[in-house]
Amino acid sequence: MRRYRPYVIGVAVIAALLLLWWGLHPVPSAPRTVGIQVGQIAPNWKLPLLSGKGSIALSSLRGHPVWINFFASWCPPCNAEAPGLAKFAAANPGIDIIGVDLAASETSPGDVEKFVRKYDIRFPVVLDEQNAVANSYQVAFIPTSFFIDRSGVIQAVVQNPIAETQIAKYVAKIGYTPK
Repeated sequence: MRRYRPYVIGVAVIAALLLLWWGLHPVPSAPRTVGIQVGQIAPNWKLPLLSGKGSIALSSLRGHPVWINFFASWCPPCNAEAPGLAKFAAANPGIDIIGVDLAASETSPGDVEKFVRKYDIRFPVVLDEQNAVANSYQVAFIPTSFFIDRSGVIQAVVQNPIAETQIAKYVAKIGYTPK
């Protein structure tokens, strides 16, 4: 056994050096896929603005932290969430907040405009007229929020109203510090 000791020690040293090298040079991660789960790149969409003056494509917001909020004017939880969301948006222009109204579920086009005026919503609101985007994002409950980082990667999904006291926790996940 004594005469094999130098070989065993040599193999152990080489193995340790290889493990150290691999630890310092990690294998690159696989490219991210497009999807609606945390860690995936948010699928792109383009929807018309409520104002009727243009549209917004999610891809145009790349490089910015983004909060997408799916809602409807008739939804009681959406009405409960709206004041805190509007207040946060007014105080934090450094984050792109986009309201996506499920327009196909509205009783009249004016209902969304009344909702926006009622809560003094100043962030862009787009109309998902066929609920196609909501369906592609598998929105089953409203309000539902997607928090997307500057790289377009979903960092959090919340399927209920977000209390004003909880907003900072979610926007921090996308690299935004509230004011």
